[in-house]
This record gives sequence, structure tokens and C-alpha cells, in this order.
Amino acid sequence: MSTTPPRGPHGAGAEETDEGAAPVGRGFYHALDRVEVRVAQVFLVLMTVLVLVSAIARTAGSPVSWAVDLATFAFAWTVFVSADIALRRDKMVNIGILAERFPAGVQRGLAVLNWVLIIVFLAAMVVTGLQLVQTTSDRSFSGLPWLSYSWVTLAVPVGCLLMLYTSCHKLRGVVRAQREVTR
Repeated sequence: MSTTPPRGPHGAGAEETDEGAAPVGRGFYHALDRVEVRVAQVFLVLMTVLVLVSAIARTAGSPVSWAVDLATFAFAWTVFVSADIALRRDKMVNIGILAERFPAGVQRGLAVLNWVLIIVFLAAMVVTGLQLVQTTSDRSFSGLPWLSYSWVTLAVPVGCLLMLYTSCHKLRGVVRAQREVTR
């Protein structure tokens, strides 16, 4: 079954532009997309610079362990924020070989079921991620003892919460499109 529902009349909805493009329009959903892109860009650049600085310093004989620790922090946040960007822009893996063989009505039903399953999974990940944040609250980085590892693990529930919001938005689009087709 497809991990991303089909596009078009029974897919993500009319708010999408061409494949993979940012959602157009106004409102919180669209503003969130712009903020997420900027955050992901900043963390990606930060991670790259920190790894480069760490490699150069190590080669020069003066390793800086804090750079790797901060790069780990930036990596975790980049991954989870970028996952929501990919979900919002329909760039997640999509295996529709089986779903495409069914009639359009069945495809729409499968799309709804798929989004519901994704929403349930993401909700469980938010809860589990929050538990992970609690269990790592006493752990800190060796190079940065003042930085709790909880700030890294917080990327899991926050990222999953962002994807949960996007998934609910996508499910709403699928349901609206389904209502329009059945009218």
C-alpha cells in the first residue's frame, strides 16, 4: 500500500502546486512550511560547518569534541523538521503499485485508511518521544556538559507533532476531495 496517498482529486488537495513544490496560500499551514524550511536550512548549514571545523581541528592536532556534539544536535533537528517538509510536499516514499490497480473510489478509501494509520503511528511517536525526553534529561554531552541530551531527543516528539499536523491537514484534503467526487 502507498505510504503517500495519490495526488489529484483524491490526493493531497488543491493547495499543492506542482509535484514537490511548497504549498501555496496563506495561513498557519503555509507559514509553518516557510519556517520549517528556514530552520532546516540553518541546522543543515550549522551541522556542515561544525563537522568541517571538527575535521580541520582534529587534523591540526587540536580536536574539538563540542563541535561533534553540536553537529549531532543539529542533525537530529534537521532530520525531523525535514521529514515534515518532505511529507508536506509529497516527497515521501510512495509505493502505489497495488493501490493503483483499484478503482478510484477504492483508492480514495485506501488513502483515508493510510492517513489514519500514519496519524495513529505519529501520535504514538509523540508520546514515546516525550518519554524519551524525560529519560535523557540527566544525560549531557561530554563536550558540552551544560547541554542536556534531552534537547536532541526533543526533536523526535516535535518532528512527529509537526508531521501529525501535516497528516491531519492531508487527511482533511483527501476527505474534502472525496466529498466533492461523491456530490
